[in-house]
Amino acid sequence: MWAVLRLTWQEDRAVRSPRPAVEWTLSSAVKQVSERWQRLGKINEEFTVYRASRLVKMWRFGRPSGTEVLRWRCQGSPRDVCCKLHTRALKKTFNLSLRSDGICGGGVNRHHFSFPAKTTSSYRNTWRELRTSMCYSISGFNPRFFCTYEPVTDPIEIHKQKLTLWFSHLPQEERQFGGYFSPETMHVQPLILERHPDEDRGLSPFKEKTSISTRPSLTVEQLFDANNNGNKARGLNVLLYGAVGTGKSTVVRKLVLDWCAGSVFSQFKLVLPFSCEDLSHLSKPTSLRDLVGRKYMHLRKTPYLSGDYDKAKDVLFIFNGMEKMKLDFRIGSTELCSDPNEALPSGAVVVNLLRKYLLPEASILVTTRLSAVDRVPKKYINRYVQICGFNDPDRQRAYFTSRLLQQNEGKPEKAAEMLIEMLYLNLQRESQLATACFLPSYCWLTCATLHLLHFTDTKSPIRTLTGIYTSFMRLNFGGEVITVDGNVSSQEQQNSLMLYVVRTVGKLAFDGITNKRTSFSAEELEQWVGGKTKTDEELQQLAVFRTDVLDFFLVPRDYHGMDPESGGRRYVFAVPAMQEYLAALYVVLGENKSVLEKLTKEVSEALGQASEDITSLLSIISKIIPFRIFAVFNLLKLFPKLFERVSSHSKGRIANTMAAEMFRSEDSFNEDVLDQVEQSLLGVHGPQPQEETYTRAFELYPIFMGGLLHYGNRRLLDQLGCSIKSHTVSQITRALRKHLIKESQKKQPPEELMDLLVLLYEFQNPRLTAEVLQSIKTINLSTVRMTPHKCFVLSTVLSCTSSSFHLNELNLSSCHITPELLQMLWPAFHHTSNLKLCDNYLTDTGISHLLEALSGNHSLQRLCLMHTGLGDRSAQLLAERLGQHEMLQELNVAYNNIGDSAALTLVDACREHPSIHTVHLYLNHLTDVGKQSLYVRGGPRVKEGRRVKVLASVTEGSDISEDWHPILSVIGKNSVSWDRGRVREQLLVFLKDLEWGRKQHQSFWKKMHFRRVESVVRQTLRLLEKSSDTGTGTGIK
Repeated sequence: MWAVLRLTWQEDRAVRSPRPAVEWTLSSAVKQVSERWQRLGKINEEFTVYRASRLVKMWRFGRPSGTEVLRWRCQGSPRDVCCKLHTRALKKTFNLSLRSDGICGGGVNRHHFSFPAKTTSSYRNTWRELRTSMCYSISGFNPRFFCTYEPVTDPIEIHKQKLTLWFSHLPQEERQFGGYFSPETMHVQPLILERHPDEDRGLSPFKEKTSISTRPSLTVEQLFDANNNGNKARGLNVLLYGAVGTGKSTVVRKLVLDWCAGSVFSQFKLVLPFSCEDLSHLSKPTSLRDLVGRKYMHLRKTPYLSGDYDKAKDVLFIFNGMEKMKLDFRIGSTELCSDPNEALPSGAVVVNLLRKYLLPEASILVTTRLSAVDRVPKKYINRYVQICGFNDPDRQRAYFTSRLLQQNEGKPEKAAEMLIEMLYLNLQRESQLATACFLPSYCWLTCATLHLLHFTDTKSPIRTLTGIYTSFMRLNFGGEVITVDGNVSSQEQQNSLMLYVVRTVGKLAFDGITNKRTSFSAEELEQWVGGKTKTDEELQQLAVFRTDVLDFFLVPRDYHGMDPESGGRRYVFAVPAMQEYLAALYVVLGENKSVLEKLTKEVSEALGQASEDITSLLSIISKIIPFRIFAVFNLLKLFPKLFERVSSHSKGRIANTMAAEMFRSEDSFNEDVLDQVEQSLLGVHGPQPQEETYTRAFELYPIFMGGLLHYGNRRLLDQLGCSIKSHTVSQITRALRKHLIKESQKKQPPEELMDLLVLLYEFQNPRLTAEVLQSIKTINLSTVRMTPHKCFVLSTVLSCTSSSFHLNELNLSSCHITPELLQMLWPAFHHTSNLKLCDNYLTDTGISHLLEALSGNHSLQRLCLMHTGLGDRSAQLLAERLGQHEMLQELNVAYNNIGDSAALTLVDACREHPSIHTVHLYLNHLTDVGKQSLYVRGGPRVKEGRRVKVLASVTEGSDISEDWHPILSVIGKNSVSWDRGRVREQLLVFLKDLEWGRKQHQSFWKKMHFRRVESVVRQTLRLLEKSSDTGTGTGIK
C-alpha cells in the first residue's frame, strides 16, 4: 500500500505546480489511488495511513511516529480499502478529532486538523451522508463511526485525567481477586481526629474506645477548613499522622480521586501529590517548577507555580510518607529560597515550602508515621490530624460488606451475607480479631483470607494462604529499610525493615511456638526484641521500630487469672496465624542457627577468602621453588566444604522440623488447618467454654514453611529484603521428600490427610507432589467439611500426578459436597476405582455433573451414592450411563428417593452390564410389590447364568436376605446423621416383613432365624430412640 501512496504523490508532484494541499481535488485523488490499487493488487494487512505535519502543506506519506499515529487494520477486498481512503480524503477538509471505535480498540491517539471554512462547504453534505455508512467490510467487521469534538487542551483537565488513571491503578495484591475492585466501591472512611501527637505519646495505635469517643471525627473535606487559618494570606500546613496500616496512603489515594471527580477540595484548582520516597532518591538539585514538570509534564508552564500574585493559593501539595525523607530545617543546613525556578535538593524544596518561604500561599498536606512527627518543627504546622483506623465494629462491617459482596461477583449473595453476619458477631464479642481489625490492613487480610476459603473457583488464579500473608507484608513494608531521621545505611540489605521484623518479632514468635505459648510478657518482649542492642545507631533503630512497627504485630491483652503483681498485661499477636507465619519465615531464612553453625560460617568465609589468596601466591612461588610441602596449604580448602556439610545439616533440620510439626500425634483429632483458620476469623458459634482447657496447636507453622519455599513467595520476599536461595530450597526439598513419603505410607486421620494435601498445595512443587502421592493408595477425607478452596486443593494436587496414577479408594462421604463443588472436583475423580460420596446432598443436578466427570474414569469398580438425595431422574441417568464404565462391579444408591419404576429400570440396566453384581436399593420409596419385582429381576439370566444381587430389604420374598447384617450395620452407624423418623419407619417395615416371612415357614430353625433378625432390628430401634434423647450414635457389631 505504501507503494501505491508514494507513487500517487510523486506523479502528482511532477505534473502539478506547488499549490496548497487543500486545492488537490478529492475526486482526482480517489480516482488515482483506486487505479493504483487495482493495478498492484493485495497488500500487507496492517499499514499506517497518513500524517499531517502542517496545515497548508501537501500531504506527506511516510513512516508514522510518536503520538500522531492513527493505526488502521483492514481485512477485505480492495473495495474496502478504497472506501477507507475516500473517507480519509474527506477528513482532510474538515476540523475533526478522530478516534477509532471499531475493531482497533485500545488506546487511541487523537489528531486535530483545521482547514479554511471555504474548502469544507462543498463536501459538507457528502460527509453527512458518508460518516454513518462508511467502511463496511465484506469480511464481517462492524462499520466505524466518526464524531467531531474538541480535544482537551486545558493542562488542569489533562492533569486530572492522568491522576485518575494513575491513582485508579490497583496493585497486584488487589488484582489477584479478579480485578473488579475500585477505590470508589470499597473505600470506608477511617476515623480521623484532630489531636496533637504529644497528647498520646507512647500509646499503642490500638486505642481504647473511651480515649477517642469524646472527640468529634473529621472528614477529608474539613482538613483545610478556612476557619482554622488565622492568616488568610498563607496556606495551611496539615500533618496527617498514624501508625502502620491505619490507611494513610488509602486516604490520600481517595482524596486525589475525589478531587479529580470534583467532589472535594473545590477551593483548590491544582493538587500535586508526591511520594517522599521518590523525592529522596533524586540526586541532582532541581527547582520546584522542574520538579513538578518532571513528574507532570503537562504542568511545565502552569502559571500557578510562577510565584506571581497569589495564584499559589489555589494549589495543594501532598507529600506522602515523610518518614522516608530527610528534612533539615536548620538555616545553616538548608538555605532559604523563595524562587520556584532556583535549583535545590529535593529536601530543601520541601523544607522551604513548609517554611512558607516558597509559594507561601500554597497549602500542604503531609502524611507520616508516628516516629517522624517531630521532624517538622511545630511552628510550621497549622494543624495536626491523626488517622485512627476503624474504631468500631460498624466501620469494620462496612468495610467487609463493601469487599465481600464485591468479591461475590456473579454468585448468589446469600453466602457472602452469611459470612459477613458471622464476622460481625465475632467482632461484637470484642474478640482478638476485633482488636486487630482496628487497623484497616488487618481488615484487608481478613477479607483476603475469607475470599480464598469461600470464593475460590476453577477460573481463579492459583492463590495460597502463604501468598496472601506474603502479599500482606509487601503491601505494608514493601521495599522499606530501617531509617533514623531519614538516613539510610549503605548496607540496605542488612537494614531491610522486614528482615529486622524477622530477627526480632519472628524470633519471639519462634520461641512461643517452641514453648507452646501465644502470649508474652513485657519482659519477654524486651528480651527478644531489643535485648542485644549495643551501639547508639542500633538503639535509635530500635526506638523507631518500637514506635512504628512493633504495635502493628503485637497487641495488649488482659489475661484473667494472672499474677496481680504483674498487672495481668500480656501481649499477643494481632492475628494468631501471624505468629506461625513469622516463626516459619524466621526458620526458613536460617536465622535460628546454632553457635556452631554461626562460627563455622564466619571461619569458612574468612579461610575461604584466605585460601584463594594463598593458593594464588603459592602457585607463583612454586614455579621458582618447587617444594611439594606447599601443597599442605590446600587443606584450607576443606573449611568451605566443612561449612557446606554443616549448612546441609541445618537444611535437613528444617525439613525434620516441618515433618515433626506436620504429623504430631496429639494433633490427630484436631480439625483440619483450614477450618482452624476460618474459626479464628468467624469465631466458634454456640456455647463457649468457660476457660481454655487445651494447648493451642500450631499446625499452620509447617505449612507456612513449605509455602515460603515456593518461587512466587520467594520473589516477593526478595523485594522485602529477605532472600531465600534456590540452593537452600533444593536442600530442604530433598530432605523433606523422604519424610513426607515415609509418613504418607501410614494411615492418617482424614483431618491430618487434608493438612498434608494443603502442605503440598502451598509448596507448589508438582514433582514433589507427584512423588509423595505415589505412596498414597487411599484418600479418606470423610467428615472433612469441604469448601471451595479445599475442593480446589484436592483437584490441583491430584492433577499433578501422571495418567498412570491410581487410587484404590477416594472417600468423600459426609463432606458437605454440593452440586457446585462437584464441578471443582472433576480432576479428582479420574484416578480412583472406588468412589464414595455418601451423605452429601447432590440431587439430580449433582448426579448429572458427576456422571460427566466420571466419563474419563475407565477403572471405576465401586460407586457409592448412599443418602445423596437422588430421585427417579438420577436413577434413569445412571441407567443410561452405566455402559461407559465397563469395570463397574457394585452400585450403592441406598437411602434415596427412588421409586419402583426407576428402580426397576436401573436394575434392568445393571443386568445388561457385563460386570455389575450388586445393587443397593434399601431405604428407598419402594412398595412391597416393587421389592418383590426387584427380587425376581435380580435372579440369574437364562443365557449367561449371571445373577445381579439387589439389596432392597432384609428379606427377599419369604426368605431372609443373606445380606441382612450389612444392611442393619450401615443403618446403625449412620442413624445419628440420618433422618431418625425415616429410619424408624423403615425399621418398622423390616419388622413387618420379617413377621410375615416367619409365618410362611413351618421349620423351627427357620423361625428361630427370623426371630434372631427381628431381635437385631428391635435393638436398633431401641438404640435409635436412646440416641434421640442423649445425642449419641448407635452401632451394630
